[in-house]
Amino acid sequence: MKKWTTALGMSIVSLGLLAGPALAETSVKPKEERVPIYVAMTEESVTKEQLIKILKTKLPEMFATYSDSDFQMTSMSYHYADDLTTRYELTFQKNVNKQMESGSASFRSDNLEIEHLYFSPANLKDALFPGKITEEQGRKIAEDFLKKVASSSNYVLSNETPNYFSRLITEPITYNFNFTSTEKNIPIQDQSIVVNVLGDGKIQYFTQMIPEQKRMAFEEAKNIVSKEAALEKMRNQLDLTLQYSIDYSLTSSKPAVKLVYLPAPNVIGLHAASNKWATTAGKVESLNSNVAIQPLAPSQLKAPSPITMDDAKEIARRLVENQGNTTKFTIDHAYEHEMNDQAVISVSYSYRYQNGSFGSSIEFNKNTGELISYSDFYSPIPLEEGETENTVPRLDKDKVLAAAEKYVKELAPTSVHEYAMANTDPGYDKESKVHYVNFPRIKNGLIVNGDSLSVTIDDEGKLKSFYRYPLEIEQWPDAEATVSGEEAKKRFADALDVKLVYHRLQNEDGKYELVYVPTVNGQETYQINANSGEIVSPYAQTEKAKVTHPTAEKELNYLIQAGAIEVKDPKTFNADTAITQGQALQTIIKSITYFYEDYYAYRQEQPPVSFDEINPNHPYYNVVETATRLGILNPLEDKLNIDQNVTNEQLAVWYIRTLGLEQAAKHPDIYQLTIKDATEIDPKKIGYVAISHVLGLQGAEQSMFSPKKEVTYAQLAKSIIRLAYEIAEKRNSGSYYY
Repeated sequence: MKKWTTALGMSIVSLGLLAGPALAETSVKPKEERVPIYVAMTEESVTKEQLIKILKTKLPEMFATYSDSDFQMTSMSYHYADDLTTRYELTFQKNVNKQMESGSASFRSDNLEIEHLYFSPANLKDALFPGKITEEQGRKIAEDFLKKVASSSNYVLSNETPNYFSRLITEPITYNFNFTSTEKNIPIQDQSIVVNVLGDGKIQYFTQMIPEQKRMAFEEAKNIVSKEAALEKMRNQLDLTLQYSIDYSLTSSKPAVKLVYLPAPNVIGLHAASNKWATTAGKVESLNSNVAIQPLAPSQLKAPSPITMDDAKEIARRLVENQGNTTKFTIDHAYEHEMNDQAVISVSYSYRYQNGSFGSSIEFNKNTGELISYSDFYSPIPLEEGETENTVPRLDKDKVLAAAEKYVKELAPTSVHEYAMANTDPGYDKESKVHYVNFPRIKNGLIVNGDSLSVTIDDEGKLKSFYRYPLEIEQWPDAEATVSGEEAKKRFADALDVKLVYHRLQNEDGKYELVYVPTVNGQETYQINANSGEIVSPYAQTEKAKVTHPTAEKELNYLIQAGAIEVKDPKTFNADTAITQGQALQTIIKSITYFYEDYYAYRQEQPPVSFDEINPNHPYYNVVETATRLGILNPLEDKLNIDQNVTNEQLAVWYIRTLGLEQAAKHPDIYQLTIKDATEIDPKKIGYVAISHVLGLQGAEQSMFSPKKEVTYAQLAKSIIRLAYEIAEKRNSGSYYY
């Protein structure tokens, strides 16, 4: 047997309960950020030259000008706990016009197919708004790229693509395309390819998520239930449950909660051949929609008890020793930090054995003493020579659940009553031989979709991982819905459709069965707002109303879609009206940095007040404090009247500070200006206005520029786009840090 030498540490994976019937399977075996296990290439024959040749042969337009010295092959190969396919990685970088472009590529299997590719161009300026290509052109580029590198030639574009719109104008336009592999034109659920194309037409990212299977068997599409019959059965029998759903806002640092209706969490769809319900527990004749929610405990099993770092180290040591590992366990260090407004003690550890080491961290809530996260990475590591594989029989469901509940009660006794018994059967991973159990959080008698406690148990009943990051929710909606269950089901039935797909039910290797999965408005993930009745999907693209303008229409609409400019009624919006200082500052802040409207709201320390007239209760307080923190405003020099209209001169000062050029602007005697009303400029601001004009930030010819003239929405939109280009230039040169 090949010897594997683990060399790099690994981090705790991210788990969570996901919404929607199409993702119900993931609530049993939570989706993870797969942790690569790196091994020294002591017996590998793959060379750097082989990998370079593959890239240059398949993608000559990207790599023809690269020399072999521009590439580096990592000294480690890697695999995953649930997939022992060996992978190799190349990194590359090259100086282009005095700027560095770089990236990486990974290759898998014996045929060394390209699995991942990431490319960071030397200059992103051409990818900024408005970009050189349209989304349709980007799709054609993505499809042409797939023909060169994809392992399959049979795929369709998925409409479940999370085509995230960048809120920052300083970031490039990116078109995200998700392709699904097909068999006889039927989509295969767990086989997808993602391609990201930049606004200048360059490929930024590619990955193909296709299981490495020796043999794949696809159920024949003969004598199956018709689409019409499947749809009718779902309309009649697929029930909805009232739940809380976590909602993340782009403008808030805190999650909010919505009251929603969702289908049962364990339903995948309808098995097309047998007409039975496909669930995470297998195929069943009927659905039990009235399962009562049972807390893991009626109340706290133990009062909160703060712990010290020494306490945390001792608990970590006992936890690992209880798992019976034979390798040497070492506490490397411990430190305290804050996560989700919780004081957390993190204990970094490693397992050391004859040929190497591997490790991660164990985290505790400092104030309660409860375990937050733990993962035992010993079991997924491939065996050393001479070791024998564990042949313990697979643990049955009842024993898995009993073991999981026991560990939760021991390790989270203070909050165990906030979680319900598992509402889906445990999942099982045959590669790592662990069972996945998910306990949903409950509040006011309802499941909290998106917040759960996850554990894995091996076939000996031992704990292999534990993950619990309860979200701090400020306000919970009333548990009484405005929209009745019957009305919600009617709206659901009216919008319901079905899609025939190939699905690996119960994760059986290579065995794909035909399943009708429910869709709503073309999406497989959806929820019904229990108070408004609106059906929403996290992947649906919601476009804001557009405005018209003779010279700045594109710029205005781009900023509106990005959320930088808010327009309540496009019909009455006049872009040629002057914009106030507060509105202008807010637009700039939302355009160049991720801005949370509640940035200071939850901080324990006394919130700062940089301008006396803008206290923490003022509607523009967070805007002003963020601008001050970024150096755009200077309380010692600036006079701020948030409701007055902003002028060209004032805008020039903010822009030059944004670009970090203030020191150059503070020497007014070296600048000469021949602009209209030049004598009206504050003598201390001459340098700011001069530099702003040299860079073309405010657009007007110097002879037409009036420093005291008020700025309109349209003028601000056009100037912010120009500001973004200058920021991109400075970022490429490494001198911009926002």
